[in-house]
Amino acid sequence: MEVINGWMPLVWVAALAVTVAIALLIRRRRRRAPGASVRIAHLERLTALPGYRRARTRMQLWLSIGIALTVVAVAASAALSTRIVTVHTVTPEIHNRDIVLCLDTSGSMTGYDVAILDTFIELVDEFEGERIGLTIFNASAVTYFPLTTDYDYVTEQMTELRENMDDPNTDYAYTDGTLLGDGSSLIGDGLASCTQRFDNLDEERSRSIIFATDNFVAGKQLVSLPQAGKYAKDNGVIVYGLNPGDSSSKNYIAELAAEMKDAVETTGGEYFALGDPQAVPDIVTSIQKQETAKMDAPSYVVKTDDPDKYLWIAFWTVLALLTVGWRLRR
Repeated sequence: MEVINGWMPLVWVAALAVTVAIALLIRRRRRRAPGASVRIAHLERLTALPGYRRARTRMQLWLSIGIALTVVAVAASAALSTRIVTVHTVTPEIHNRDIVLCLDTSGSMTGYDVAILDTFIELVDEFEGERIGLTIFNASAVTYFPLTTDYDYVTEQMTELRENMDDPNTDYAYTDGTLLGDGSSLIGDGLASCTQRFDNLDEERSRSIIFATDNFVAGKQLVSLPQAGKYAKDNGVIVYGLNPGDSSSKNYIAELAAEMKDAVETTGGEYFALGDPQAVPDIVTSIQKQETAKMDAPSYVVKTDDPDKYLWIAFWTVLALLTVGWRLRR
């Protein structure tokens, strides 16, 4: 328990002293005023009567009770004005996980990207300390937003990207900066670029990439997919691969899918072959439940006002004073 305004009792004492001084001064002036008192003959006979004595005793008793109640009310009011608070230390539990969404924005991936964004927009409200980042790539990679725990910002940016992707009249402005390489869907370069989006690699954090691509490379890559997978593993990054392009039995597609599967599983992650974009939300939800590590965030002190006891004392004391005042009027 702690007092915020410790100086307030001094104010109450000063106010009480001034009030008493004024009351005494007024009483003194009334006694000195002409006609303030009337002489009564044989008053001692009246004051000697048993009824008078009982009435005087009752009045003195009620006055004493009234004075005591007034002192209690003033003390309770003084306590309330000091702002008595309870103090406790809070150590919040957060998830020390970083997640980078790594989305291939080539034309064939739009439907799947929208499904993934829809799921993460819904999941944002459930995050507790995870940092979320989004990188999009095609021939080159662009950070759409860096790792952050500003979930309002994350929701805003994902919603904007999702609406632009799903707009039939889109001008594809969101792809600016992703067409600077030699070709399209350069997935090795994309995965390596997404791995580089993690900072503070010396900290003990869970780092995951959700890597969505149709796995159709068209052009010359600077980094092959196996090299990118090894680079992610060396940096402690787990990759979850979503490949909607793995929906054919053609040999060359199967070979590409096997290469992507090996690269992803090398990091300790999982590979998902998707033919239906509606399956993406369930898979992303499953991934969100995995790799959850918890840590204690920096502690902070919480001060909570605790006026209840003194409010009730003041309330019942005032009611009692009203009762005493009514009794004294009789």
